[in-house]
Amino acid sequence: MAGLNKEQKALKSKAIELSGVSSQEFAKLTSEQQAEHMTKAQEAIDAATEEAKLLAAEQATAAAAAKEQAKPKDDHLVKMAKGEDLLSVHPSCVADHKRLGWTEV
Repeated sequence: MAGLNKEQKALKSKAIELSGVSSQEFAKLTSEQQAEHMTKAQEAIDAATEEAKLLAAEQATAAAAAKEQAKPKDDHLVKMAKGEDLLSVHPSCVADHKRLGWTEV
């Protein structure tokens, strides 16, 4: 496999693997037979690449969903301010904060 680039070597290795013969026997095949195996190998490589892309996209979607679920839910909290300071306070604590000078925003 001298003189072949990385992709060509991978393609030829996959073709040999799919052909079910040794590399020496593969070399003895006609160029048409080798080309047929190379085509099948390229199809297998393309399918594996596409599958990897889909898996990566699914994992990214799952990670984004998990990150969204991990965010604390504070939509029930009351926004309060005192000067420049802002707080999100549980509704049961609003009266206490108002006594300490906080106002609802």
